[in-house]
Formats: sequence, C-alpha cells, structure tokens
Amino acid sequence: MATNKNARLRYEALDKCLSNFSRKYYIEDLQKACCNYLTKELSIETTISKRQIYSDLKEMELSPSMQAPIKAYKDGRRKYYRYAQEGFSIVDLTDNELTGLAATLNMLASFRGMPQFDWMTNIIQKLKKKYKVRDIQRNILSFDSNIDLRGIDHFKDLFNYIINEQPIRITYEPFGKEVLDEEIHPYFLKQYNNRWFILGYNPKYKDISVYALDRITNVESLREVFIPDTLIEDPFDYFFDVIGTTIPKQGDVERVVLKFTPIRYKYVSAKPIHHTQKTDDSNYTITIEVIPNRELESIILGFGKDVEVLEPDHLRNEIIEILREECKKYGVLKNDCKSPM
Repeated sequence: MATNKNARLRYEALDKCLSNFSRKYYIEDLQKACCNYLTKELSIETTISKRQIYSDLKEMELSPSMQAPIKAYKDGRRKYYRYAQEGFSIVDLTDNELTGLAATLNMLASFRGMPQFDWMTNIIQKLKKKYKVRDIQRNILSFDSNIDLRGIDHFKDLFNYIINEQPIRITYEPFGKEVLDEEIHPYFLKQYNNRWFILGYNPKYKDISVYALDRITNVESLREVFIPDTLIEDPFDYFFDVIGTTIPKQGDVERVVLKFTPIRYKYVSAKPIHHTQKTDDSNYTITIEVIPNRELESIILGFGKDVEVLEPDHLRNEIIEILREECKKYGVLKNDCKSPM
C-alpha cells in the first residue's frame, strides 16, 4: 500500500467499489466514489481525473503489496470494474482489529436461525476463514425477535438496496386504507417493539416517509437516479423527539410529566422511557421532552393503574377518554357515571 495519503485513500475507495458484487461500477462511478471519499476524509472539496483512476487501477494490479485481481467486464459498449475474485480486499487488519472483528462476528452469529438474518451465515463463515477468527460452540447472546412477522422476507433486499443506494418501488397495504405503490429512496431500517420499519425519501410527497415491513407486499428496484438524504442527514436525529416511529405532522415537542406508584417508579427509573427522562424521587414523577404520539399512549396505558398523566392536559384527557371507552366495554361504567354498576 502506498504511503502517500491521497493515494492510500483513493485505493481504499476503489477497494470498496471493486469488492462490491451487488453493483456495477463504471469508470465514472469509480471517479465519483474516490472524489466523495477524499472530500469526506480530508474535509476539503477534492476532484480526481479519470486518468488518475486508470493509473490507480493499474498500480493496484502491479504493486507487490496489493496484487489486486481487477477485471473489466463488458456491458454493451461500456465496461464496469470489479475484483475477479469475490471476497478479495487490499485492506489488512491489525491484531486489535481482528480481536474486535472476532467479538463482532460472534455477536452476529447469535442472529443465525432468524429468517431475516440467514443470509449472514455465509458472510460470517467467509470472514472467519479469511481472518482466522476462532469460532465459538454456543450462543451467549439472545435478542428479541418475531420470526413470524409478515414482510420480514423483504429485509435482506431492503438492506442491500440501502447499502447500494438503489431506489425502489414498494406495494404497501395500510390498515383499512387503499393499497399504495410508492417510490422510495431508502436510507434506514429501524426496529421498534419487534417490528421493522424502513425510512426513505418519497418524491411524490417531497419528504421523508416511514413504512412498516409487515405492510409491504412487494419490492422492486427502479432505474432512477438515487436521491441522497439532504433533509435529515442522520436518521437517529429524525426519531430523536419521539418514542417509536410515528411522527405527527403537526406535533411539537412537549413536557410530559408522569406520576408513578413507588414500586413502579423504581422500575421506570432503572429503565427510562426516553433518553430525555428526568426523575423526581420525592414525588415519584418522571419528565420527558417528546412529541406525544400513539406509541407514548401505548406505553402509558401499559402501566395500567400504576401511572397518572400530570402534563400536558390534552394527553391526560386523551388517556382518560381511552380508559372511559375501555370501561364501557367491560360494563364498569353506566350512563357515563363514575360508580360501578
């Protein structure tokens, strides 16, 4: 590997492209990938000529320290480039990186047996063989999962579409509404309450949309130019002010105060409802700063008689109304009075 920093960064960028067998990289794509990578790593706008890319490819092939098996494949009148040997990479790992890789692979191995992660098995074995990572004979981690979840069979394809920046069209069946055909430029997969959701840009609405995988019945790739994320940049920030995945369009961040029974208060103090949570041990209350949504309501209702909503008033009244309707179902209230029948 060359010692020149810019050359090393270009080789790293090219290596990522050439080792990606899920996408075709033409010379223009390699040029763009190198420019973007150097701009990101050097924090300065960087341009690279096609001539430089051709020179780098030749150097990667001939250098004794790399000996990259690069091959040009004809695609009509054009050519795309990738390694002739799948799994090849010019990047070597240090001992510390190998130790970290071993721990990570053993953790990922815990996903085996779950339908959405069956595809990891071959990748894990290839990495272990290539880097001589010691295998373990038993699982030592367990993750919550719903292996019978509808739509989970799309997980692998959606994961790859995100990685490869591939626009897609989904057939979506919302509860109680008409079936939708939506163009999505996918950015992020999120799990909440044992359900998976995909987040991406929808050109029709010119905004970010979130879709539950269990409502997706079909996924297909589109021959469209991928639209990078310029609205939120970091998907974690998009969900920062909510619990779950529902973001009310007219919602604002509000101060939510919940009062618990002493026993349940200890539980909530140890397992925060939201990362903004603040506790008041003397009054057995917790305060969070969130946009109220249906997931928050579900959590509150899940605490049953052990919680009372103190603020805001509209959320308190919403919970009261839900409980009132529930009482009617069980015949607890009669003629809207508050005494049992």
